[in-house]
Amino acid sequence: MAPVISKIYIYPIKSCKALELTESQLSKYGLLHDRVFLVIDPATNKQRTMRELPMMSQAEQKIEGDKLVINAGGKTLTVPLVPEISKYEARTVTVWKDSLETVDLGEEAAQFFTEYLGVPSRLVFKSPNHKRPVVEHAPGVNEIGFVPETAFADNFPILCLSEESVKDINTHLANPIGALNFRPNIVVSGVSKPFEEDEWCLVDINGLTYYFTCRCTRCDMPNVDPATGNKDKFQPQKTLQSIRRVDKGKAAKWNACVGINAVPSAHTGIIHVGDALDVKQVFEGERQRSGQPGWTTKAVEVAA
Repeated sequence: MAPVISKIYIYPIKSCKALELTESQLSKYGLLHDRVFLVIDPATNKQRTMRELPMMSQAEQKIEGDKLVINAGGKTLTVPLVPEISKYEARTVTVWKDSLETVDLGEEAAQFFTEYLGVPSRLVFKSPNHKRPVVEHAPGVNEIGFVPETAFADNFPILCLSEESVKDINTHLANPIGALNFRPNIVVSGVSKPFEEDEWCLVDINGLTYYFTCRCTRCDMPNVDPATGNKDKFQPQKTLQSIRRVDKGKAAKWNACVGINAVPSAHTGIIHVGDALDVKQVFEGERQRSGQPGWTTKAVEVAA
């Protein structure tokens, strides 16, 4: 039997609590409303994440009509789900090495996150007028007719992970973890073996083709317990480094890899829990992160 989608998650505000859905539409950034808001340090305009502030993972997010409602620290903040950017002040922010155009959601939102996180913070929304292209191992115009992009996700629009892979990881851990430690968008069940998703290349879901581009490299973010916000100093990162350093590519040589990044071949479409994954093509050879742009289904040669 084909694997099926068992869970769907989005994270409207990067690094805040997952929002579980039974279905999701697509957008130009991947799943609709996923990681389009960002908390920043106003002194540097750089992203704040749960890597440094694990309590961000406990800020609950709900979509109510055309509003995003955030509950954290016993207080509630409501902002437009799709802000009208002309009403807000523009601000250029930094996500890793990328400079992105955003709008600042104002003083109420800034005070809410400053008080909750205990450090000066502001909330921004990704400007739809600014493109953040995805080029490394991503399909391009020749394959899908447009250059894929993402909002505030680290690299790619969608992350997929199988339940079987998480179960396998837990056989190596004293304290089991869950799929949410890895912040996936799509969780699947029914694969034939753990980490089978590593091998996928082209997959059809509900009539639309998804390009599974490369494995996801891992920092210490999975060490944050999504249920409590507590961060372990070593695990599971230490164990993952010993069992999942499987990618010899330039961009992943020293990192554990869990989950597979994906790019949909259109900006419109819908997925549901229970949708089957029709794997059309698997990767040829050994999958490697070369750091080079361009889509390929063949092994990439990497110098020693």
